[in-house]
Amino acid sequence: MIRILPVFKGYTVDMRLQEFRKVPLNDLPEFVPFLSDKGAKLFYEFRQTEEGRKELNRFLDRNDEE
Repeated sequence: MIRILPVFKGYTVDMRLQEFRKVPLNDLPEFVPFLSDKGAKLFYEFRQTEEGRKELNRFLDRNDEE
């Protein structure tokens, strides 16, 4: 099954690999692990959004009704 990953602040959010990715045209890709300082800050901000909460619940296999 192919999923479209969410995008937050220009980064693709990959919950499975636990990283943010940004691939600008004509430049090297940027990978930011969730456990890095920058990644932890981005992840905290991402999970404050409605899309972030939904994605986290989907990844953890939780129902939205909890």
